This record gives sequence, C-alpha cells and structure tokens, in this order.
Amino acid sequence: MTAREIQDRVEEVREPGYTILEGSIPKDIVEAVNQAFSPIWDAHQDAIRTDPNRGPMRHYIPLPYDVPFYDSAIHVNPDLIAIVKTILGEDAQLTRYATDTPARGSVHQDWHGDVDVLFPEEPEYVPPPAVITVNSPLVDVNEENGPLEVADGTHRLPIQTAKEQIERGEISGKPLCMKVGDILIRDPRCVHRGAPNNTDTPRPVAAVVFQRKWYRIHPHHRRFPLHLYGRLSEEEQQLLQGIVEPRSAERK
Repeated sequence: MTAREIQDRVEEVREPGYTILEGSIPKDIVEAVNQAFSPIWDAHQDAIRTDPNRGPMRHYIPLPYDVPFYDSAIHVNPDLIAIVKTILGEDAQLTRYATDTPARGSVHQDWHGDVDVLFPEEPEYVPPPAVITVNSPLVDVNEENGPLEVADGTHRLPIQTAKEQIERGEISGKPLCMKVGDILIRDPRCVHRGAPNNTDTPRPVAAVVFQRKWYRIHPHHRRFPLHLYGRLSEEEQQLLQGIVEPRSAERK
C-alpha cells in the first residue's frame, strides 16, 4: 500500500471503527493453520458443550506461537503493521493470539466492547485507542456461520451511551463477512456481538491483539518461544518483546 492508502485505512479504523484488507494472507498459510487447529478444537469439546467461555457453543481458545500457527505473513503483514503503528505508535506490541469459534447451537452475544474504560472517573471522555484487534478467518465467514456484527462509530461514544442507542434502534449493527486471506483491523471498543452459527461446521476466526507498550490491562495467554524469537526480524522481535520467554526457558 502507498502512504496515502495506509492513512485512508487508518481513518476507517478511527471513524467507523474498522477496515478489511482483502486477500492479504496467502490462502495456503491460512489452510495450514486451520488444519492444525482442528485437533485443538476437538480436544475442547467437553468444555465447549458444558462450560463454554463465550456463550453457548462458542469458545475462545488461545493459540501457540509455533509453526504453523505463527507465521510472519499473518502477524507482521507489512500493511497491517503500518496501520497498527500509525494508530498505536512505533513501539506497539503484540500481546495475544487466539481463536473465537461458534458452532451450531451458538446464539447472539450481548452487544459489548472488548476493553475496559481507560478512565472510569471520566466516563464521557473517549481517548484514542490503546488496543487494536486484528481478526483473520480460518474459513470463509458468511451470514449463516456466525459473522461478527458491528455497530459503526460506537467506539467514539461512551460505552453505555452506545449500548442504549443500539437498544433503542438508533444505531444498527451489520455483519462483517470475510473470505480466507482477509484481515479485519478494528478498534475493540467499537460495540459488536457474535452472531449464531447455523451450519454444521465450526467457524474459527483468529484474533491477534496489539496494544500500546505501556498498556497492561490485557494479560498475555502464552509466551513466545525463545528458540524461535532469535530467528525473527528485528521488527518482529520488537513487536513480540513483551511476551517472549525468559532466557532461562531456552530449549537445550
């Protein structure tokens, strides 16, 4: 992308709250992740049926930072990183990597944002974003298999005001359908909900979280393996420095 195109995408994240980069990840890389995720999903079936963590038949599962799950084409796509750093600053860091997956039997989630209010003592003040979430579907997402529904511009309102306007019908949500290879970059404060998956096939979407270096509300789920960290580019190391394993964990 040109500098102008990058800035246009940044403005989309700042205004409606999100932008989609179409066809930005090679499909064979995504397919490898999807195939490797299948046994992980299967291993969570008891929890998904009896104690799901994102609503009925919807589960959030952290992913390992290892091959094939970690791939530079996914995590440090040049256009993606240019957009993220323009919004969060040059010292932005990657802190989370997981999947959100609804299956048949899932329902509409309540409308919500994904991060806490940064300054609760001033609930009407909406600061610039401290966190950016990046989603990439492992399968095509359509209106039948549980798309993310987003209410445009609600990240620029106090969260309670946004929810009340949605409930009154003053603001409506719309489904974000995507293809394998697409990247959704969004302000996680933009009010949204997961829709039901009405098909017999689970709908996994990967989520990578970037945040400002000083932001510490989101804990990481897993450490990045030290033996892989040393093979990465300097830019990747900077992005991952907050979650890399301590040197004492290096494999012999």
